Amino acid sequence: MNRRIVACFALIALLIPISSFGNAIYASTTEDNTITEGVFIEEIDVSGLTAKEAKEAVNDYVNELKGKEISFKVNDNIVTATLGDLGYTYVPNGVIDEALALGTKGNLIKRYKEIKDIAHGGKHYKLEFTVDEHSIRQLVSTELIKYNVDPINASVSRKDGKMIYTDHVLGKSVDVEATILLIKDWVLNSWDSDNLIVEVVMEDVTPIYTRDIVEQCDTILGSFKTEYADSAQGRAANLANGARLINNTVLYPGEVFSGYEHLSPFNKENGYYVAGAYSKGKIIDSVGGGACQVTTTLYNAALEAELEIIERQAHSMTISYVSLSRDAAIAGTYKDLKFKNNTDVPILIEAYTKGRSITFNIWGNETRDTANRKIKFETHVLSETPPPKDVIEEDPTKPITYRKVTQSAHTGYRTELYKVVYENDIEVSRTLINKSNYSPAPRYIIIGTKEPEKVPEDTQASNNDDLLVNDGQDTIIEDNLGDNQDNSYQEDEETQGNQIISDEEFPWENFWDPNWDDEEFEDD
Repeated sequence: MNRRIVACFALIALLIPISSFGNAIYASTTEDNTITEGVFIEEIDVSGLTAKEAKEAVNDYVNELKGKEISFKVNDNIVTATLGDLGYTYVPNGVIDEALALGTKGNLIKRYKEIKDIAHGGKHYKLEFTVDEHSIRQLVSTELIKYNVDPINASVSRKDGKMIYTDHVLGKSVDVEATILLIKDWVLNSWDSDNLIVEVVMEDVTPIYTRDIVEQCDTILGSFKTEYADSAQGRAANLANGARLINNTVLYPGEVFSGYEHLSPFNKENGYYVAGAYSKGKIIDSVGGGACQVTTTLYNAALEAELEIIERQAHSMTISYVSLSRDAAIAGTYKDLKFKNNTDVPILIEAYTKGRSITFNIWGNETRDTANRKIKFETHVLSETPPPKDVIEEDPTKPITYRKVTQSAHTGYRTELYKVVYENDIEVSRTLINKSNYSPAPRYIIIGTKEPEKVPEDTQASNNDDLLVNDGQDTIIEDNLGDNQDNSYQEDEETQGNQIISDEEFPWENFWDPNWDDEEFEDD
């Protein structure tokens, strides 16, 4: 009996401190609301912290992570961002509440054991992290794709009478969707809290026009030639220069050619010289005079190739080297020649001058029925307007016998151009191509008004042998400019000025391509 009493008192003695300790723990977690010792959330020791303090500690930790850098390798380029830029944050998952509840539930023995275990081995909680897909997509689609490498189409040129084809080059492009998935997986599952480098997902990009397509450009679709036999040296040089600037232009399907973009600027730095041009109904000296014959010749080649004409305007007055309505003026930015490659294969524009003529060949893939189908262009004159009366300018420094025509008269016209299609020599269609208006212009004449000096009678007889005999006809100095035959001053409407060169000063070798001597493609 005595032994039992002694054992009972011993057990009570043992439980008294445990009970006191348990009551202290319970009071701590309910009254002070702090977390027991040995508790960690991620790398944060939250022992002894209240819920508010623990939350602040977690936020500080996550904000520090948001500042970590992440680098993206795009080809050989590095783009750097922070995890915060990707919308990196944590998802509240109740771990702070769980930490607060440790050692507060169950009987006294259970709570004691739980607290002892935590103090000995620690308790670690993990946070749940997330990223914002919209932020990642924004980064990928705005910053990373800047380093995409565009593919290069195959191309074609013509040299030494042969077609030269170049290979296409593959491009590199960021695979946006695959890269977004990679970034999300890497950050959420593979990142070890150190700065990281992600190599984005790239894919090859094949250009639209590969070599096998470009090699189909092998046939002349349209060709045209005009002459400038009587042009002055400067004008001839300008035509050669224009051919040089346009030669070997490649126009891919859907692209639009602009004469102005290829030929401008009209200055000596771009290879031009002074030549005649139209300006406000008169012929003037202008840098680049003759460029309109370049665009006119190309216009007719484009018509023969049946390309889509986007823009074409007639000259202000008639010209001599093509029929009415078959000209195409270029002047500043308000008169231009534009046409589109409306075929399925790239076209090549070949241009050259030879023997005072300029030729354009347009190469492409011939799909038309050239055996049974023919096209013809017809000009219809709707009306004619005779030139106004002559404009006379008096020159007091010239004798009264002096008379010089400085500009021929021009008849005005209203015309239309039609494309007529024949199949098996039978007309099947007639299409209006353009309407043109050419202004009439007067003839400009300079006459002298200086009276001859009177010779004293006593010396008149002795000087008779030195005088020129006037047979009653006025002395006339006149160039050979007929209507539409102004061969010294042609069509252009630019109004710039520069120096005039002589035949001896002109560097012909700078404008002549030896390959033109062997060029065999000319129109009939």
